[in-house]
Amino acid sequence: MFSVVVTVRDDREELGLLLDALAAQTRPPTEVIIVDGGSADGTRELAEAWQPGTFPVRLIDAPGANISAGRNIGIDAAGQEWVACTDAGCRPVEGWLEAFETGRDDADLLAGIYVVAGETPFERALAVALYPQPDEIGDDSIFVRGWQRLFGKRYEASRAATRSIAFTKTAWRAAGGFPEHVYAGEDPAFSQAVLHAGLEVALVPEAAVHWRPRPTWSANARMYRGYARGSVGTGAFARHLARALAWGAAPVLLVLGGTAGRLAVLAWWVAYLSLPVRRAHRAGMPAVEWWRLPLVIAMKDLSQLAGATMGVADRLRGRQVAPAKPATERPRQPQA
Repeated sequence: MFSVVVTVRDDREELGLLLDALAAQTRPPTEVIIVDGGSADGTRELAEAWQPGTFPVRLIDAPGANISAGRNIGIDAAGQEWVACTDAGCRPVEGWLEAFETGRDDADLLAGIYVVAGETPFERALAVALYPQPDEIGDDSIFVRGWQRLFGKRYEASRAATRSIAFTKTAWRAAGGFPEHVYAGEDPAFSQAVLHAGLEVALVPEAAVHWRPRPTWSANARMYRGYARGSVGTGAFARHLARALAWGAAPVLLVLGGTAGRLAVLAWWVAYLSLPVRRAHRAGMPAVEWWRLPLVIAMKDLSQLAGATMGVADRLRGRQVAPAKPATERPRQPQA
């Protein structure tokens, strides 16, 4: 049995679609707890009026709470020991909770997967260039594993995304809750804290949700900037430093490195684009759309460099350094 916790702020349309998907589950949740951070678009009213008949919906008002604080408030209020989290922009498959139910004996934290569903040429480019694909799970080839380690990400239980995750309240307490002192990147920090507490984590690929990426260049740039700023707040520096060195060295090699330098930059870009191009081909993306791939990669990397710089500045100013107290030490918020 699962309590499902969702945090929202001005997500009326997305929340309605998520609730419909939860109502269609083969194993419905015991309850859905919606923590609202101060919506003004009718999200609260939708949550209050929604009557699926299969599970109760509980609304908790938490004006001004960030996403981590909202999750901690909702988890603290959950009536079940097992809690599943997802986001209003996600569409869980019908067997989402059933897959988590099957995996409960294996670990204290279960990481599902998110499948990026692009509908426009730009969104399809984002999907293949920046996000792992389900058919790469279990692919231990040097090509795929090497690319993911150097350039991208893969589905990992140790870095679970809260678009699809389930865990016990015991594990949540052991980890100190979700870190409320960061702007973003709280989900991998939480799963790492669960591991450091000596608990087990496991990947459950069948617990999938579909997620549509943000539709504009600027919205994605802001998202990646926020992710990087938050990850620096949790102490993750290595990949940002490597990214800064690579992007800093590239123009120097192009201008001063002669033929060898230009060939090195070309080889770097060919390697960087190799897996996205393979994904695009396998997905049936027309070759005329591939020109966006290097551009979205550059957008992501440069946005993350900007965010990492902001994160370093935060730490130098003494911000985002000390984690907030776990939500279990705070009084519960009033329920609507």
